Amino acid sequence: MKYMTFNSSCSYAALANLLEPFGVDTTDRQIALDMGLPYFFAKEGGAYLAGPMLQGKRWFDLYLNPIGLAMTETAVPRKDLCAYLQTAAPAMLGLHVSENSKHAVIFTGIENEQYSFLNSKWAHSNEPETLRLTQEELLSRVDDTATVGTLTRTSPTTPDLSQLYQSSVSTLRSMEEEIIAFCAFERTPRQLRQVMDPFFRPLLVEAVTMADLLGESTIRDRLKILQSQFMTAIRADRPVRLAEVLDLPLLAQTVGAYIQLIRSKENP
Repeated sequence: MKYMTFNSSCSYAALANLLEPFGVDTTDRQIALDMGLPYFFAKEGGAYLAGPMLQGKRWFDLYLNPIGLAMTETAVPRKDLCAYLQTAAPAMLGLHVSENSKHAVIFTGIENEQYSFLNSKWAHSNEPETLRLTQEELLSRVDDTATVGTLTRTSPTTPDLSQLYQSSVSTLRSMEEEIIAFCAFERTPRQLRQVMDPFFRPLLVEAVTMADLLGESTIRDRLKILQSQFMTAIRADRPVRLAEVLDLPLLAQTVGAYIQLIRSKENP
């Protein structure tokens, strides 16, 4: 059983568990480092993404392809899921393991009419390591459509990351510009909460974790200062102009340092 070892890494811990039957012994942390996850930023559907927010075939294959594996993702309607899983083990999908918690889990098989799943969790969490669900229980814990991921063997290939690095630099600069523009005007508490995940989480939460994985303590500590300033504004629960709360020169300095990290990968 592979556990989560960094924040929000359930899908990466799940991938580590999915790899075990293929003879690959690794961890969420090692996968992230081997594929270069800390150096990637993206924008999808109007939201910025970084760290473990980047998941699914596009990103997992950066780790899988060099070791001769690839992920296949299949969108399965809820009504067809149980039939699909009959021949899909092992497979990754998302389950609502509790009312407020959706995790990536690994389907391992069916025994006594119960569907068994490895629950990607922290080692110290009180959540169960294995979930055994009846068909009715399973269907009550999935979305209308479940994305099911499986692995297949393929010829090893080395991905060309140069375009991803360039795109990440552009995305990070765009994120900085949008954050600064947003900070220029007074915003309501509701407006602040609306942009927490699509604007601020990639830089002030996920990038903190990624800098920590890289041992970049200066960048991590600067981001944590900015994170604390932002959360102070959120907790105040009143209209605020973030330019008066966030240290924007520090933000620009830190983004610049992170961009230099990415460019060091472009030109090692």
